[in-house]
Amino acid sequence: MKNLLYSLLLGTAVALSSCESKLDEKHNNPDGFTSAEIEYLFSKGALKTIEIDYGDTWNYNFRLLGTYLQTTARQAGKDRVNLYQNIQDDKGRWENYYVTRMSTLTEIDKIYATLSPDEQAKYQNYVEAGKILKAYNTAIATDYFGNMPYTEAFTARNVVYGGSVILRPKYDTQKDIYYAILDDLKSAAAYFKTATGDDTFKRQDIIYSGNCDGWYKFANSLRLRYAMRISNVDPEKARQVLSELSPDQLITTNADNTYIKVSGIDTAPDGLWRAMRESHSKSHSYYMYAPELTVNMLKEANDPRLQVFYQPATNDDGDVYEDSKEIIGYPSSADKAIALVNGPDGTRLFEIYGCLNTVTFRKNYQLPVGIGMTAAEVYFCLAEAAQRGLFSGNAEEFYNKGVSLSIQNYYEYYKNSDADKGKDMNIANRDVSDGTLGSWLATSTFKFNPSKALEQIATQKWLHLGFLQIYENWAEYRRTDFPILDEDRENGALLNKENAPVRFLYPAKEASMNTENYNAQSEYNKIDARLWWDVK
Repeated sequence: MKNLLYSLLLGTAVALSSCESKLDEKHNNPDGFTSAEIEYLFSKGALKTIEIDYGDTWNYNFRLLGTYLQTTARQAGKDRVNLYQNIQDDKGRWENYYVTRMSTLTEIDKIYATLSPDEQAKYQNYVEAGKILKAYNTAIATDYFGNMPYTEAFTARNVVYGGSVILRPKYDTQKDIYYAILDDLKSAAAYFKTATGDDTFKRQDIIYSGNCDGWYKFANSLRLRYAMRISNVDPEKARQVLSELSPDQLITTNADNTYIKVSGIDTAPDGLWRAMRESHSKSHSYYMYAPELTVNMLKEANDPRLQVFYQPATNDDGDVYEDSKEIIGYPSSADKAIALVNGPDGTRLFEIYGCLNTVTFRKNYQLPVGIGMTAAEVYFCLAEAAQRGLFSGNAEEFYNKGVSLSIQNYYEYYKNSDADKGKDMNIANRDVSDGTLGSWLATSTFKFNPSKALEQIATQKWLHLGFLQIYENWAEYRRTDFPILDEDRENGALLNKENAPVRFLYPAKEASMNTENYNAQSEYNKIDARLWWDVK
Protein backbone atom coordinates (compact mmCIF):
# COMPACT_ATOMS: atom_id res chain seq x y z
CA MET A 1 0.00 0.00 0.00
CA LYS A 2 2.85 2.37 0.81
CA ASN A 3 4.38 1.65 -2.58
CA LEU A 4 1.12 2.48 -4.30
CA LEU A 5 0.76 5.70 -2.33
CA TYR A 6 4.30 6.66 -3.15
CA SER A 7 3.73 6.13 -6.84
CA LEU A 8 0.71 8.37 -6.61
CA LEU A 9 2.84 11.12 -5.16
CA LEU A 10 5.34 10.82 -7.99
CA GLY A 11 3.17 11.94 -10.79
CA THR A 12 0.00 9.89 -11.16
CA ALA A 13 -3.59 10.21 -10.16
CA VAL A 14 -4.35 6.51 -10.67
CA ALA A 15 -2.25 3.38 -10.83
CA LEU A 16 -4.47 0.61 -12.05
CA SER A 17 -4.14 -2.87 -10.59
CA SER A 18 -5.42 -5.94 -12.39
CA CYS A 19 -8.30 -6.24 -9.94
CA GLU A 20 -9.29 -2.63 -10.54
CA SER A 21 -9.21 -3.21 -14.31
CA LYS A 22 -11.60 -6.17 -14.00
CA LEU A 23 -13.95 -4.12 -11.84
CA ASP A 24 -13.87 -1.30 -14.37
CA GLU A 25 -14.79 -3.72 -17.15
CA LYS A 26 -17.84 -4.88 -15.23
CA HIS A 27 -18.91 -1.49 -13.95
CA ASN A 28 -18.24 1.12 -16.63
CA ASN A 29 -19.22 4.66 -15.77
CA PRO A 30 -21.24 5.97 -18.75
CA ASP A 31 -20.29 9.53 -17.82
CA GLY A 32 -16.57 8.82 -17.31
CA PHE A 33 -13.71 9.36 -19.71
CA THR A 34 -12.24 6.23 -21.26
CA SER A 35 -9.27 8.05 -22.81
CA ALA A 36 -7.49 11.33 -22.45
CA GLU A 37 -6.93 13.84 -25.22
CA ILE A 38 -3.56 15.55 -25.39
CA GLU A 39 -5.01 18.96 -26.22
CA TYR A 40 -7.29 18.97 -23.17
CA LEU A 41 -4.59 17.68 -20.88
CA PHE A 42 -2.36 20.48 -22.13
CA SER A 43 -4.84 23.22 -21.23
CA LYS A 44 -5.20 21.82 -17.72
CA GLY A 45 -1.44 21.42 -17.33
CA ALA A 46 -0.82 24.99 -18.48
CA LEU A 47 -3.36 26.33 -16.00
CA LYS A 48 -1.93 24.36 -13.07
CA THR A 49 1.56 25.53 -13.99
CA ILE A 50 1.01 29.28 -14.25
CA GLU A 51 -2.10 30.10 -12.23
CA ILE A 52 -1.94 31.86 -8.85
CA ASP A 53 -4.39 29.76 -6.88
CA TYR A 54 -6.28 30.41 -3.67
CA GLY A 55 -4.28 28.12 -1.40
CA ASP A 56 -0.94 29.46 -2.51
CA THR A 57 -2.02 33.08 -2.22
CA TRP A 58 -3.70 32.57 1.15
CA ASN A 59 -1.00 30.45 2.75
CA TYR A 60 2.22 31.72 1.20
CA ASN A 61 1.81 35.07 -0.49
CA PHE A 62 0.34 36.75 2.57
CA ARG A 63 0.82 34.55 5.62
CA LEU A 64 4.27 33.08 5.13
CA LEU A 65 6.66 34.22 2.41
CA GLY A 66 4.99 37.60 1.88
CA THR A 67 5.60 38.54 5.50
CA TYR A 68 9.12 37.05 5.44
CA LEU A 69 10.05 38.93 2.24
CA GLN A 70 8.14 42.06 3.28
CA THR A 71 6.16 42.20 0.05
CA THR A 72 3.10 42.52 2.30
CA ALA A 73 2.73 43.29 6.01
CA ARG A 74 0.59 41.54 8.63
CA GLN A 75 -1.11 43.32 11.49
CA ALA A 76 -0.37 40.74 14.20
CA GLY A 77 3.08 40.61 15.75
CA LYS A 78 2.60 38.20 18.64
CA ASP A 79 4.12 34.75 18.07
CA ARG A 80 5.71 35.92 14.84
CA VAL A 81 8.53 33.48 15.52
CA ASN A 82 6.14 30.72 14.43
CA LEU A 83 6.14 32.16 10.93
CA TYR A 84 9.78 31.16 10.55
CA GLN A 85 9.67 27.98 12.61
CA ASN A 86 6.64 26.72 10.69
CA ILE A 87 8.83 25.96 7.68
CA GLN A 88 9.53 22.55 9.17
CA ASP A 89 8.06 20.42 6.41
CA ASP A 90 7.34 20.58 2.71
CA LYS A 91 4.23 22.78 3.14
CA GLY A 92 2.46 20.57 0.58
CA ARG A 93 4.92 21.59 -2.13
CA TRP A 94 6.08 18.01 -2.82
CA GLU A 95 2.67 16.77 -3.90
CA ASN A 96 1.97 20.13 -5.53
CA TYR A 97 4.87 19.44 -7.87
CA TYR A 98 4.59 15.71 -8.54
CA VAL A 99 0.80 15.51 -8.73
CA THR A 100 -0.86 18.91 -9.21
CA ARG A 101 1.65 20.47 -11.59
CA MET A 102 3.35 17.59 -13.36
CA SER A 103 1.02 14.58 -13.64
CA THR A 104 -1.03 16.00 -16.50
CA LEU A 105 2.03 17.14 -18.46
CA THR A 106 3.86 13.84 -18.04
CA GLU A 107 0.68 12.00 -19.12
CA ILE A 108 0.91 13.89 -22.41
CA ASP A 109 4.40 12.49 -22.97
CA LYS A 110 3.22 8.93 -22.35
CA ILE A 111 0.27 9.22 -24.73
CA TYR A 112 2.50 10.86 -27.33
CA ALA A 113 4.93 7.95 -27.22
CA THR A 114 2.13 5.55 -28.28
CA LEU A 115 1.21 7.54 -31.40
CA SER A 116 2.29 6.93 -34.97
CA PRO A 117 4.83 9.35 -36.52
CA ASP A 118 2.06 11.16 -38.40
CA GLU A 119 0.01 11.55 -35.22
CA GLN A 120 3.07 12.70 -33.28
CA ALA A 121 3.67 15.47 -35.82
CA LYS A 122 0.14 16.70 -35.13
CA TYR A 123 0.83 16.98 -31.41
CA GLN A 124 4.43 18.15 -31.32
CA ASN A 125 3.44 21.70 -30.38
CA TYR A 126 1.89 20.39 -27.17
CA VAL A 127 4.89 18.24 -26.28
CA GLU A 128 7.40 21.05 -26.87
CA ALA A 129 5.32 23.58 -24.96
CA GLY A 130 4.98 20.93 -22.27
CA LYS A 131 8.78 20.82 -22.00
CA ILE A 132 8.77 24.51 -21.19
CA LEU A 133 6.02 24.17 -18.59
CA LYS A 134 7.72 21.17 -16.96
CA ALA A 135 11.01 23.08 -16.79
CA TYR A 136 9.18 25.98 -15.14
CA ASN A 137 7.55 23.67 -12.58
CA THR A 138 10.74 21.78 -11.89
CA ALA A 139 12.77 24.92 -11.25
CA ILE A 140 10.21 26.07 -8.67
CA ALA A 141 10.27 22.67 -6.97
CA THR A 142 14.05 22.25 -6.86
CA ASP A 143 14.29 25.80 -5.53
CA TYR A 144 12.23 24.58 -2.56
CA PHE A 145 14.06 21.33 -1.95
CA GLY A 146 17.38 21.21 -3.76
CA ASN A 147 18.10 17.57 -4.67
CA MET A 148 14.96 15.58 -5.48
CA PRO A 149 13.70 12.68 -7.62
CA TYR A 150 13.58 13.72 -11.27
CA THR A 151 14.99 11.37 -13.91
CA GLU A 152 13.48 8.29 -12.26
CA ALA A 153 10.24 9.98 -11.19
CA PHE A 154 6.90 9.92 -13.06
CA THR A 155 7.04 6.20 -13.88
CA ALA A 156 3.94 4.97 -12.03
CA ARG A 157 1.72 5.29 -15.09
CA ASN A 158 4.01 2.93 -16.98
CA VAL A 159 1.80 0.14 -15.68
CA VAL A 160 -0.66 1.40 -18.31
CA TYR A 161 1.68 2.43 -21.10
CA GLY A 162 4.50 -0.07 -20.65
CA GLY A 163 8.01 0.38 -19.38
CA SER A 164 9.60 0.05 -15.99
CA VAL A 165 7.99 1.35 -12.81
CA ILE A 166 10.40 2.78 -10.23
CA LEU A 167 8.73 3.05 -6.86
CA ARG A 168 11.79 4.36 -5.03
CA PRO A 169 13.43 6.84 -7.38
CA LYS A 170 16.87 8.24 -6.77
CA TYR A 171 17.39 11.90 -5.92
CA ASP A 172 19.07 13.89 -8.69
CA THR A 173 21.38 16.70 -7.67
CA GLN A 174 20.12 20.22 -8.15
CA LYS A 175 22.97 20.85 -10.57
CA ASP A 176 21.89 17.95 -12.78
CA ILE A 177 18.27 19.06 -12.59
CA TYR A 178 19.16 22.59 -13.67
CA TYR A 179 21.31 21.33 -16.51
CA ALA A 180 18.44 19.09 -17.67
CA ILE A 181 15.83 21.83 -17.68
CA LEU A 182 18.19 24.20 -19.47
CA ASP A 183 18.66 21.54 -22.16
CA ASP A 184 14.89 21.05 -22.46
CA LEU A 185 14.31 24.78 -22.79
CA LYS A 186 16.99 25.04 -25.48
CA SER A 187 15.41 22.15 -27.39
CA ALA A 188 11.92 23.63 -27.13
CA ALA A 189 13.14 27.07 -28.19
CA ALA A 190 14.82 25.57 -31.27
CA TYR A 191 11.54 23.90 -32.20
CA PHE A 192 9.34 26.97 -31.72
CA LYS A 193 11.73 29.19 -33.66
CA THR A 194 10.26 27.80 -36.91
CA ALA A 195 7.04 26.16 -35.73
CA THR A 196 3.51 27.23 -36.60
CA GLY A 197 0.36 26.70 -34.56
CA ASP A 198 -2.72 25.05 -36.04
CA ASP A 199 -6.27 26.03 -35.16
CA THR A 200 -6.58 23.39 -32.44
CA PHE A 201 -3.39 24.51 -30.71
CA LYS A 202 -4.61 28.11 -30.89
CA ARG A 203 -7.82 27.12 -29.11
CA GLN A 204 -6.20 24.99 -26.42
CA ASP A 205 -3.20 27.22 -25.71
CA ILE A 206 -4.48 29.39 -22.85
CA ILE A 207 -1.15 31.24 -22.53
CA TYR A 208 -0.14 32.40 -26.03
CA SER A 209 -3.20 31.39 -28.09
CA GLY A 210 -1.07 29.29 -30.40
CA ASN A 211 1.53 32.01 -31.04
CA CYS A 212 4.72 29.96 -31.43
CA ASP A 213 6.90 33.08 -31.28
CA GLY A 214 5.53 33.69 -27.79
CA TRP A 215 6.58 30.20 -26.71
CA TYR A 216 9.98 30.73 -28.35
CA LYS A 217 10.59 33.89 -26.35
CA PHE A 218 9.20 32.36 -23.15
CA ALA A 219 11.59 29.39 -23.43
CA ASN A 220 14.59 31.64 -24.05
CA SER A 221 13.61 34.03 -21.27
CA LEU A 222 13.43 31.13 -18.84
CA ARG A 223 16.89 30.06 -20.01
CA LEU A 224 18.06 33.55 -19.09
CA ARG A 225 16.35 33.39 -15.67
CA TYR A 226 17.80 30.01 -14.80
CA ALA A 227 21.26 30.82 -16.13
CA MET A 228 21.34 33.77 -13.74
CA ARG A 229 19.93 31.60 -10.94
CA ILE A 230 23.02 29.35 -11.10
CA SER A 231 25.48 32.08 -12.07
CA ASN A 232 27.06 32.49 -8.64
CA VAL A 233 27.95 28.82 -8.29
CA ASP A 234 28.46 27.96 -11.98
CA PRO A 235 29.38 31.13 -13.87
CA GLU A 236 30.83 29.26 -16.85
CA LYS A 237 27.59 27.37 -17.48
CA ALA A 238 25.67 30.62 -17.11
CA ARG A 239 28.03 32.35 -19.53
CA GLN A 240 27.64 29.51 -22.05
CA VAL A 241 23.82 29.73 -21.92
CA LEU A 242 23.85 33.52 -22.16
CA SER A 243 26.19 33.41 -25.15
CA GLU A 244 23.41 31.69 -27.09
CA LEU A 245 20.86 34.41 -26.36
CA SER A 246 20.20 37.91 -27.68
CA PRO A 247 17.51 40.45 -26.74
CA ASP A 248 15.52 39.82 -29.92
CA GLN A 249 14.98 36.21 -28.76
CA LEU A 250 13.56 37.29 -25.39
CA ILE A 251 10.43 38.82 -23.88
CA THR A 252 11.25 42.51 -24.18
CA THR A 253 7.81 44.16 -24.29
CA ASN A 254 4.88 43.87 -21.90
CA ALA A 255 2.78 42.70 -24.85
CA ASP A 256 4.88 39.51 -24.86
CA ASN A 257 4.56 38.81 -21.12
CA THR A 258 3.68 35.23 -20.20
CA TYR A 259 0.21 35.46 -18.72
CA ILE A 260 -2.96 33.52 -18.21
CA LYS A 261 -5.82 36.00 -18.41
CA VAL A 262 -9.59 35.83 -18.22
CA SER A 263 -12.21 38.11 -19.69
CA GLY A 264 -13.58 39.41 -16.41
CA ILE A 265 -15.41 38.49 -13.22
CA ASP A 266 -17.74 36.01 -14.96
CA THR A 267 -14.84 33.84 -16.13
CA ALA A 268 -12.33 34.50 -13.36
CA PRO A 269 -11.53 31.61 -11.02
CA ASP A 270 -12.22 32.63 -7.45
CA GLY A 271 -8.82 31.69 -6.05
CA LEU A 272 -6.61 34.76 -6.28
CA TRP A 273 -9.39 37.24 -5.64
CA ARG A 274 -10.94 35.24 -2.82
CA ALA A 275 -7.55 35.12 -1.11
CA MET A 276 -7.17 38.88 -1.45
CA ARG A 277 -10.66 39.54 -0.11
CA GLU A 278 -10.17 37.29 2.88
CA SER A 279 -6.66 38.50 3.61
CA HIS A 280 -7.70 42.01 4.56
CA SER A 281 -10.87 41.87 6.61
CA LYS A 282 -12.01 41.94 10.21
CA SER A 283 -13.02 38.28 10.11
CA HIS A 284 -9.68 37.01 8.79
CA SER A 285 -7.34 39.64 10.26
CA TYR A 286 -5.15 41.92 8.18
CA TYR A 287 -2.33 40.61 5.98
CA MET A 288 -2.33 42.99 3.03
CA TYR A 289 -0.98 46.15 4.61
CA ALA A 290 1.45 48.22 2.59
CA PRO A 291 4.86 47.28 4.05
CA GLU A 292 6.80 50.14 5.56
CA LEU A 293 10.03 49.26 3.74
CA THR A 294 8.48 49.48 0.27
CA VAL A 295 6.35 52.53 1.01
CA ASN A 296 9.30 54.52 2.34
CA MET A 297 11.50 53.37 -0.53
CA LEU A 298 8.96 54.41 -3.17
CA LYS A 299 8.20 57.71 -1.44
CA GLU A 300 11.88 58.61 -1.24
CA ALA A 301 12.28 57.88 -4.94
CA ASN A 302 9.00 59.61 -5.86
CA ASP A 303 8.27 56.37 -7.70
CA PRO A 304 5.01 56.32 -9.72
CA ARG A 305 4.33 52.74 -8.59
CA LEU A 306 3.41 53.89 -5.08
CA GLN A 307 -0.10 54.94 -6.14
CA VAL A 308 -0.83 51.74 -8.09
CA PHE A 309 0.75 49.35 -5.59
CA TYR A 310 -1.05 50.78 -2.57
CA GLN A 311 -3.80 53.07 -1.38
CA PRO A 312 -4.62 54.78 1.94
CA ALA A 313 -6.46 52.85 4.65
CA THR A 314 -9.56 51.06 3.40
CA ASN A 315 -12.58 49.19 4.75
CA ASP A 316 -13.37 45.52 4.14
CA ASP A 317 -14.86 46.34 0.75
CA GLY A 318 -11.70 48.08 -0.39
CA ASP A 319 -13.08 51.61 -0.16
CA VAL A 320 -10.72 54.29 1.16
CA TYR A 321 -11.88 55.86 4.40
CA GLU A 322 -13.01 59.45 3.95
CA ASP A 323 -10.42 60.83 6.39
CA SER A 324 -7.61 58.66 5.03
CA LYS A 325 -5.41 60.66 2.69
CA GLU A 326 -1.88 59.31 2.93
CA ILE A 327 -0.40 55.90 2.22
CA ILE A 328 1.26 54.94 5.51
CA GLY A 329 3.39 51.80 5.58
CA TYR A 330 2.89 49.20 8.27
CA PRO A 331 6.03 48.10 10.16
CA SER A 332 7.48 44.66 9.45
CA SER A 333 8.93 44.28 12.94
CA ALA A 334 6.89 42.02 15.24
CA ASP A 335 7.76 44.17 18.25
CA LYS A 336 6.49 47.30 16.53
CA ALA A 337 3.32 45.52 15.43
CA ILE A 338 2.71 44.26 18.99
CA ALA A 339 3.12 47.80 20.29
CA LEU A 340 0.60 49.10 17.75
CA VAL A 341 -1.95 46.38 18.48
CA ASN A 342 -1.64 47.01 22.21
CA GLY A 343 -1.62 50.78 21.79
CA PRO A 344 -4.46 53.32 21.92
CA ASP A 345 -5.36 52.77 18.23
CA GLY A 346 -5.03 48.99 18.36
CA THR A 347 -8.63 48.34 17.32
CA ARG A 348 -8.57 50.72 14.36
CA LEU A 349 -5.21 50.16 12.71
CA PHE A 350 -7.00 49.26 9.47
CA GLU A 351 -8.30 52.83 9.45
CA ILE A 352 -4.77 54.24 9.58
CA TYR A 353 -2.40 52.12 7.51
CA GLY A 354 -2.35 51.70 3.75
CA CYS A 355 -2.96 48.41 1.95
CA LEU A 356 -2.73 46.86 -1.50
CA ASN A 357 -4.55 48.91 -4.12
CA THR A 358 -8.10 47.72 -4.70
CA VAL A 359 -8.26 48.84 -8.33
CA THR A 360 -4.95 47.24 -9.24
CA PHE A 361 -5.44 44.02 -7.31
CA ARG A 362 -8.42 43.21 -5.10
CA LYS A 363 -11.24 43.98 -7.52
CA ASN A 364 -9.38 43.85 -10.82
CA TYR A 365 -10.64 40.85 -12.75
CA GLN A 366 -8.41 41.81 -15.67
CA LEU A 367 -5.41 41.03 -13.49
CA PRO A 368 -3.64 37.94 -14.86
CA VAL A 369 -4.70 34.67 -13.30
CA GLY A 370 -1.04 33.71 -13.47
CA ILE A 371 2.27 35.28 -14.45
CA GLY A 372 5.11 33.23 -15.89
CA MET A 373 7.63 35.81 -17.10
CA THR A 374 7.66 39.54 -17.80
CA ALA A 375 9.81 41.88 -19.83
CA ALA A 376 10.90 43.82 -16.75
CA GLU A 377 12.40 40.69 -15.19
CA VAL A 378 14.20 39.92 -18.45
CA TYR A 379 15.85 43.33 -18.43
CA PHE A 380 16.86 43.04 -14.78
CA CYS A 381 18.47 39.69 -15.58
CA LEU A 382 20.30 41.27 -18.51
CA ALA A 383 21.38 44.20 -16.36
CA GLU A 384 22.93 41.91 -13.76
CA ALA A 385 24.57 39.74 -16.41
CA ALA A 386 26.08 42.79 -18.12
CA GLN A 387 27.24 44.30 -14.84
CA ARG A 388 29.02 41.05 -13.96
CA GLY A 389 30.57 40.60 -17.40
CA LEU A 390 28.49 37.55 -18.27
CA PHE A 391 26.68 39.22 -21.17
CA SER A 392 27.59 42.00 -23.56
CA GLY A 393 25.55 45.15 -23.25
CA ASN A 394 25.10 48.27 -21.17
CA ALA A 395 23.99 47.41 -17.64
CA GLU A 396 22.60 50.90 -16.98
CA GLU A 397 20.47 50.85 -20.12
CA PHE A 398 19.12 47.40 -19.26
CA TYR A 399 18.39 48.53 -15.70
CA ASN A 400 16.60 51.72 -16.80
CA LYS A 401 14.50 49.77 -19.28
CA GLY A 402 13.57 47.24 -16.61
CA VAL A 403 12.39 49.94 -14.21
CA SER A 404 10.34 51.63 -16.94
CA LEU A 405 8.74 48.36 -18.03
CA SER A 406 7.85 47.50 -14.44
CA ILE A 407 6.12 50.85 -13.91
CA GLN A 408 4.30 50.56 -17.23
CA ASN A 409 3.28 46.99 -16.42
CA TYR A 410 1.61 47.91 -13.14
CA TYR A 411 -0.01 50.99 -14.68
CA GLU A 412 -1.51 48.72 -17.33
CA TYR A 413 -3.03 46.62 -14.55
CA TYR A 414 -4.53 49.76 -13.01
CA LYS A 415 -5.65 51.40 -16.23
CA ASN A 416 -7.25 48.23 -17.61
CA SER A 417 -8.88 47.29 -14.31
CA ASP A 418 -12.58 46.51 -14.35
CA ALA A 419 -13.02 47.39 -10.67
CA ASP A 420 -16.53 48.71 -10.24
CA LYS A 421 -15.41 51.82 -8.35
CA GLY A 422 -12.41 53.65 -6.97
CA LYS A 423 -10.42 54.19 -10.15
CA ASP A 424 -8.71 57.59 -10.18
CA MET A 425 -8.47 58.73 -13.80
CA ASN A 426 -5.60 61.05 -12.93
CA ILE A 427 -3.61 57.93 -12.03
CA ALA A 428 -4.94 55.90 -14.95
CA ASN A 429 -3.99 58.63 -17.43
CA ARG A 430 -0.61 59.46 -15.91
CA ASP A 431 2.18 59.79 -18.45
CA VAL A 432 4.46 56.79 -17.96
CA SER A 433 6.12 56.91 -21.35
CA ASP A 434 9.77 55.95 -21.69
CA GLY A 435 10.79 59.59 -22.05
CA THR A 436 8.96 60.78 -18.96
CA LEU A 437 10.18 57.88 -16.87
CA GLY A 438 13.72 58.37 -18.12
CA SER A 439 13.70 61.98 -16.94
CA TRP A 440 12.30 60.95 -13.55
CA LEU A 441 14.81 58.15 -13.09
CA ALA A 442 17.76 60.43 -13.85
CA THR A 443 17.02 62.47 -10.70
CA SER A 444 15.58 59.69 -8.54
CA THR A 445 17.18 57.82 -5.66
CA PHE A 446 16.79 54.82 -7.98
CA LYS A 447 19.21 56.33 -10.48
CA PHE A 448 21.73 53.71 -11.59
CA ASN A 449 24.89 53.76 -9.48
CA PRO A 450 27.70 51.46 -10.70
CA SER A 451 29.13 51.16 -7.19
CA LYS A 452 25.97 49.51 -5.89
CA ALA A 453 24.46 48.31 -9.16
CA LEU A 454 23.90 44.70 -8.13
CA GLU A 455 21.97 45.78 -5.04
CA GLN A 456 19.89 48.19 -7.11
CA ILE A 457 19.10 45.57 -9.75
CA ALA A 458 18.12 42.96 -7.16
CA THR A 459 15.98 45.48 -5.27
CA GLN A 460 14.13 46.50 -8.42
CA LYS A 461 13.52 42.86 -9.29
CA TRP A 462 12.13 42.34 -5.77
CA LEU A 463 9.83 45.34 -6.19
CA HIS A 464 8.65 44.10 -9.56
CA LEU A 465 8.06 40.44 -8.68
CA GLY A 466 6.24 41.49 -5.51
CA PHE A 467 3.67 39.13 -4.06
CA LEU A 468 2.27 37.96 -7.42
CA GLN A 469 5.45 35.98 -8.18
CA ILE A 470 6.37 35.14 -4.62
CA TYR A 471 8.31 31.93 -5.35
CA GLU A 472 10.63 33.63 -7.82
CA ASN A 473 11.02 36.45 -5.33
CA TRP A 474 12.01 34.07 -2.54
CA ALA A 475 14.54 32.33 -4.79
CA GLU A 476 16.09 35.61 -5.88
CA TYR A 477 16.24 36.95 -2.34
CA ARG A 478 18.09 33.82 -1.21
CA ARG A 479 20.46 34.11 -4.16
CA THR A 480 21.29 37.80 -3.84
CA ASP A 481 20.48 38.68 -0.19
CA PHE A 482 18.87 41.88 -1.49
CA PRO A 483 17.05 44.02 -0.70
CA ILE A 484 18.25 44.66 2.83
CA LEU A 485 15.03 43.94 4.70
CA ASP A 486 13.90 45.71 7.84
CA GLU A 487 14.70 43.76 10.98
CA ASP A 488 11.83 41.59 12.15
CA ARG A 489 12.27 41.26 15.91
CA GLU A 490 10.04 39.72 18.56
CA ASN A 491 10.95 40.34 22.18
CA GLY A 492 14.20 41.71 20.85
CA ALA A 493 15.19 38.47 19.09
CA LEU A 494 16.05 38.84 15.39
CA LEU A 495 13.77 36.52 13.44
CA ASN A 496 14.70 37.16 9.83
CA LYS A 497 17.88 37.56 7.79
CA GLU A 498 20.55 35.18 9.11
CA ASN A 499 18.01 33.16 11.07
CA ALA A 500 15.47 32.76 8.29
CA PRO A 501 14.92 29.37 6.59
CA VAL A 502 16.49 28.93 3.16
CA ARG A 503 14.56 25.87 1.97
CA PHE A 504 11.57 23.63 2.68
CA LEU A 505 12.09 20.19 4.20
CA TYR A 506 11.30 16.92 2.46
CA PRO A 507 7.92 15.45 3.43
CA ALA A 508 8.05 12.99 6.32
CA LYS A 509 6.48 10.24 4.18
CA GLU A 510 9.68 10.09 2.14
CA ALA A 511 11.47 8.58 5.15
CA SER A 512 9.19 5.54 5.11
CA MET A 513 8.42 5.22 1.40
CA ASN A 514 11.82 5.94 -0.14
CA THR A 515 14.02 5.35 2.87
CA GLU A 516 17.42 4.62 1.36
CA ASN A 517 17.35 7.51 -1.09
CA TYR A 518 15.87 9.83 1.51
CA ASN A 519 18.54 8.96 4.07
CA ALA A 520 21.24 9.81 1.56
CA GLN A 521 19.92 13.39 1.62
CA SER A 522 19.90 13.74 5.41
CA GLU A 523 22.74 16.27 5.51
CA TYR A 524 20.74 18.60 3.23
CA ASN A 525 17.36 18.17 4.91
CA LYS A 526 17.64 21.17 7.22
CA ILE A 527 15.97 24.55 6.90
CA ASP A 528 19.37 26.26 7.14
CA ALA A 529 21.07 24.02 4.53
CA ARG A 530 21.67 26.20 1.48
CA LEU A 531 20.79 24.97 -1.98
CA TRP A 532 23.49 24.29 -4.57
CA TRP A 533 23.07 27.67 -6.24
CA ASP A 534 22.75 29.61 -2.96
CA VAL A 535 26.42 30.53 -2.57
CA LYS A 536 27.47 33.09 0.04
